[in-house]
Amino acid sequence: MAAGEFLDCYNKPEEKEKWSCIASCFFLDTAPDIVAYFTCIWNMLKPGGALINLGPLLYHWSGPNMRPDETKIGQYSRLRDHRYLESVDFCWEDVREILLKVGFRIEDEKTGLDCTYTCDSESFMYTGYKCVYFVAIKPE
Repeated sequence: MAAGEFLDCYNKPEEKEKWSCIASCFFLDTAPDIVAYFTCIWNMLKPGGALINLGPLLYHWSGPNMRPDETKIGQYSRLRDHRYLESVDFCWEDVREILLKVGFRIEDEKTGLDCTYTCDSESFMYTGYKCVYFVAIKPE
């Protein structure tokens, strides 16, 4: 594990085909560009390597509730991270298709899994998500 932006840490020549398995938990929806994440992971994995994922598709970069109109885009861009405007939120069917287009083979998948994120039985606080689980293999 490393702290920092995923692509800054791992999208490097020295990471190419270094990994046999990458496990991601509540991670993929943090990507401002999920295609770039999958391409990086593809490059990191050895042939036959696996990407194992569990998490929601809650997309952190969905952006503020209000998108700017065209006349205010310059001001908006100066005040906010550009990734809010560039990010695309994909449903599982689209994420699956992207995985296949990158070159992965889907070995296993389950959707709608109830997953606890946080809970405190003494305060009755609970946060949970419907998650997707999959195993994607980089072919030999």
